Amino acid sequence: AGQAPPPMEPMATSATMPPSGGSPVIDGKQFFRQARSQLSYEAFNLFLASIKRLNNQQQTREETLEEVRRIFGAELTDLYKDFENLLNRHGM
Repeated sequence: AGQAPPPMEPMATSATMPPSGGSPVIDGKQFFRQARSQLSYEAFNLFLASIKRLNNQQQTREETLEEVRRIFGAELTDLYKDFENLLNRHGM
């Protein structure tokens, strides 16, 4: 009877799959290289500070996403989506 998979397993497997028709799954190093090349020095540092606060549990995932959306702006929505996907894959 104890054969049921743990509840998180289906979510974990689906989170690693790219959304249908979406871009391929990006890894963390690739993402940060891309972010560094597309953001100004100041914006990139604001972005890193926001991630640091998330890691230190000084702000929530939602607060981090909201702040990152503001930092990236309308012209970098693809980069924002990649960041959101990375957070989802890492269970944050």
